[in-house]
Amino acid sequence: MIPRAAAPGRPQTLYACLGLALGQAGLFMALPSLPAMAAEFGVSDADAQGSITLYALGYGLSQLLWGPLADRHGRRPVALGGVALYSLISLALVMVPGFGALLVLRLLQGVAAGCGTSVSRACLRDVASGRELARAMGVVAMSYAVALGVAPFLGGWIGRLGSWRGDDGLLAVLGGLTYAYLARNLTETRVRPPVPTTQWNLRGLLPGYGKLLRDPRFLVPALIATLGTGLVAGYDAASPFDFERRFGFSTAGYGNLNLLLSAAYLLGSLALTWNVERLGQQRLLWAGAATSVGGAAVMLLLGLAGRFDPLSLLLPMLVVVVGVGVVVPLGLALPMQAFPERAGQASALTGFLQQEGTALLVALAVALHGGSQVPLGLSLLVLALLLALLVRIQGRLG
Repeated sequence: MIPRAAAPGRPQTLYACLGLALGQAGLFMALPSLPAMAAEFGVSDADAQGSITLYALGYGLSQLLWGPLADRHGRRPVALGGVALYSLISLALVMVPGFGALLVLRLLQGVAAGCGTSVSRACLRDVASGRELARAMGVVAMSYAVALGVAPFLGGWIGRLGSWRGDDGLLAVLGGLTYAYLARNLTETRVRPPVPTTQWNLRGLLPGYGKLLRDPRFLVPALIATLGTGLVAGYDAASPFDFERRFGFSTAGYGNLNLLLSAAYLLGSLALTWNVERLGQQRLLWAGAATSVGGAAVMLLLGLAGRFDPLSLLLPMLVVVVGVGVVVPLGLALPMQAFPERAGQASALTGFLQQEGTALLVALAVALHGGSQVPLGLSLLVLALLLALLVRIQGRLG
């Protein structure tokens, strides 16, 4: 019998870091090689970007099932099954023969990735609460920062030295190593009785999700996490073609730039971790939202002044990402704080909204992408202002 974890421990935190990093690496590592992949299969840029959208779609939708599965059957067996599936699908992508099959496998890879994100957050909520949970989510957010920068960096060099298929080969290896660690170290953290089978089927799940969606204590912070993630993902979807085709960067050069985004997100996450006890969650939400609004406004103003170059895009985006590094971990933690007895469902629905909202925002960024930075700057500013509005509403909720 697997022992139960009675207190916050390193395995739960590390699983949350690994689950998030693997899921986001599947999204970000492919970015530098999108132009090369489009050329190999003879498809348009928009079609290549569609593989990212499909991954995000599977990533979000699957969390609606992974979370309740973990509530029903326990965190550990579901966690192991999810990471094993992720590794096998990543291996299949290395040998994919055509673009149609690639799209199907990318969707399924996103489905498998959703397990690590959803179930690991539920594990954390099992062993932490309140500001302790917010601080832990700040630590986990650092793994997102690593994926944000290191995954495109590695993907760029893989594309330069070999084929974009090496991206998925590396993901398969990392998934296998994660499985080995979890099999040895992850304990069962679900201490509440399992959800009855009659409540786990589709009829039982939908009312529960509906109840969460109608409660502003869940919906408002979940939307904060969604818009924050969308600010970064929209830029990431549009920028490879600007930097590689318009500005002349190589795939490795573009990947190197993403290390700066990683550092910016890490800075925001560290600010959250260091200051949440002293300043509280709401003040930090305001600080993060204001930072993102400022960065997006500068990008738009530079575009209106006729600028469209690497510095006019990258420098304001670094400011935006610092703010996102503060607000997204809080947006992910607050729904689980409000519903501790349904941490799996709350985490799953938050992940669904975050990823599907991100997919829509990525599609919007690609559709509006043009010959200047004005459309991108305007889109980011609108999203950042909506983020600030949600932070204000969250403050009124207490």
